[in-house]
Amino acid sequence: MFIKNSFFNMFQKSKHFPRPYDNKLDLTLYSKNIYSQNGEDGILEEIFKRLKIEKDWACEFGAWDGKHLSNTFNLVKNNGWKCVMIESDADKFLDLQITAKQYTNIYALNKTIHYIEGYGELLDNILESTPIPKDFQLLSIDIDSCDYHVWKSLKKYEPCVVVIESSGLREYIIQREGAIHKVNKYGSTSLLPLKELGEEKGYTLLCNIGNLIFIKNELLGTIS
Repeated sequence: MFIKNSFFNMFQKSKHFPRPYDNKLDLTLYSKNIYSQNGEDGILEEIFKRLKIEKDWACEFGAWDGKHLSNTFNLVKNNGWKCVMIESDADKFLDLQITAKQYTNIYALNKTIHYIEGYGELLDNILESTPIPKDFQLLSIDIDSCDYHVWKSLKKYEPCVVVIESSGLREYIIQREGAIHKVNKYGSTSLLPLKELGEEKGYTLLCNIGNLIFIKNELLGTIS
């Protein structure tokens, strides 16, 4: 079903919901943008400060040029993190390669990620071609489509913190193949299915800033 763009402005976004978290933290107090869009840079800095993680591994896709609205580049540039950055668009990947030449701790890949083999490559398979460890610290998912399904399909890796985009709609919506982000109602997944998926995979939802930030259950006590 085709939905006009104005559809997304007719509904309250999920960040205005009654607080959907299972914890009493308010990490939005640490919101700060250096390269991120919704305060992720500051929140992630605070999370890893509490976890006593100074430098580790991250993965982000779609990465664009590695800087624009990135949830990982601040850690790469200012904290020396290593990062697997994946971009499917050929032109944007050229920009990512320029960034990776300057920051050699970036592993830049021109790949299309999907949860159905044949439509793209499974994230598990892509990561296995890199040195990233199974229990790396940060995964950032923003591909404006099957984000939910890609995270669900990840089986061999267990990142400690996951940032993933939500559609922001109140309704219970899981993205459908072929639907277009911000055009079709089912073009991306809403908060509640993502929260449930996180819980199934052993994560707690920390905060909703447009993107959702999850942490592994066993680490929640460390940051509280």
